[in-house]
Amino acid sequence: MGRRTPRRLLVAVATTALLTAACTGGDDGTTESSDDAAAPTGGSFTTGIGEPSFLAPMSDCYESECVQVINQVWTGLLKIDPETSQQSLTIAESIDSQNGKVWTVKLNDGYTFHNGEPVDAESFVRSWNYSAANATETGFFFSPVEGYDDTQGENPKSQEMSGLKVVDDMTIEINLSEPFSQWPLVMSYTPAFAPMAQACLADIAKCNEKPIGNGPYQMAGPWKHNDNITIQRYEDYTGDLPANADEIVLNIYGELATEFRDWQAGNLDISRADPTQYPAAEAAAGDRLVEVDSGQFSYFGFPLYVPEFQDIRIRQAMSLAIDRETINEKVYGGNYSVATDVIAPFVPGSRDDACEFCAYDPERAAQLYEEAGGIPGDKITIWFNNDGGHEALVQALGNGWRNDLGLDYEVESQPFTPYLATLGEFEVDGPWRLSWGPDYPSPENYLDPVYGEGSTNYAKWEGPAHDEFLDLVAQGDAAATVEEGIPAYQEAADVVLRELPVMPLFFTQSFIVYSETVDSVNYSPLDGVLLGEVTVN
Repeated sequence: MGRRTPRRLLVAVATTALLTAACTGGDDGTTESSDDAAAPTGGSFTTGIGEPSFLAPMSDCYESECVQVINQVWTGLLKIDPETSQQSLTIAESIDSQNGKVWTVKLNDGYTFHNGEPVDAESFVRSWNYSAANATETGFFFSPVEGYDDTQGENPKSQEMSGLKVVDDMTIEINLSEPFSQWPLVMSYTPAFAPMAQACLADIAKCNEKPIGNGPYQMAGPWKHNDNITIQRYEDYTGDLPANADEIVLNIYGELATEFRDWQAGNLDISRADPTQYPAAEAAAGDRLVEVDSGQFSYFGFPLYVPEFQDIRIRQAMSLAIDRETINEKVYGGNYSVATDVIAPFVPGSRDDACEFCAYDPERAAQLYEEAGGIPGDKITIWFNNDGGHEALVQALGNGWRNDLGLDYEVESQPFTPYLATLGEFEVDGPWRLSWGPDYPSPENYLDPVYGEGSTNYAKWEGPAHDEFLDLVAQGDAAATVEEGIPAYQEAADVVLRELPVMPLFFTQSFIVYSETVDSVNYSPLDGVLLGEVTVN
């Protein structure tokens, strides 16, 4: 097959739409009718996925693997179109605020959980309170809500946020501590804001193994760890989200290379491919290769709780000793973009010249390293997850630091789920690899979750500069619109780029291949492969 122009999903956000589209449905303030929706096409297909950490959204699901499942098994308040970034309401009939501080959410009636329970205001509020009060990975999403602080700590004052109120069966009132113009945008992230069935609250562990959702697909059986997750269409679903196939089997792989080889062998309908497999994917898939800007921000972080990395000159030196352009060409075939900011290009506020220490300057790097007195023993441990094809990147970074700084290295690696746990327990002792994918297209989403006070601040960045960063993010949050908040968000990004709790590397692309068995394979930076849209031939 011949070479084709890659299909790229353009996600240029119209900032004026981020509020207006979120606050209305149809012209009368209601969602559009699904009467004219196309009938499901049926059939079954297989796709690849890594082992998720959790499947219950109100637990510790905060990575792309579980998000891929949750976005099919649950329906949230609203969605964002992957091509236009326009917000459209799903369960929410309207989301309104007069001042950006008090928000009223009215729900559409008729949705049910897969066990028959109604999806009502109480089901959302119980989920949000549980997430906040149980120190879950997604609990920090509720930090803007009044009373959130009272649910935190070993001896919390309350198990419920005072800012949440069930007005009636279909109405929720949310009181924020400060005005936040982007609150509807935040609530579009279904894994954090999904409702919870009462039966799930009664047994979270059981719900994690066989979730009780409210989406277009339901679990066909329990989660078969490190084997597969099978979902089937929920025939009583009343929403508009597509569910074309009767059944989707998500086969779990420990390595992308193995997954892709299974696709090559005809054992998988849809597969991811890492950049090192791009030539083989292009040759084998032809026009069945989807190549898209993923919105993923790839970086290496520093354990700032380790004394060796508390000197900013060490961090600056190590970042300046990375030849990002050459690594991109040699490791990724030139398919990535060198990161010159911590905000991805597809969201408003990103810049192409913000990072002083992202340019390759080995002489300045060596000077700074020497001025700082180096690292004791001139040896570090580089940490990464070993199930994502990152070995070549780690080797390139390590060899660069050895050549330019005289800094030797060894490596430590783990599968992704235990690796995240190790990061979260602050047990790494050297630079560590990670990437950040967007939950919603806002500069705030590339700042507060990664470097703020939540559980994903794996660098454990704190102190006066961190306080300055938090103040600037708060200023951006308090702006009347996303656009008006951009200057403050950019200043907050500048603090990150000055202090370097992480070293920006790349903004990445995703590569998806699919067989002739399926069509309509699309990818969203927010949701991954849009499995419900896939049709079986």
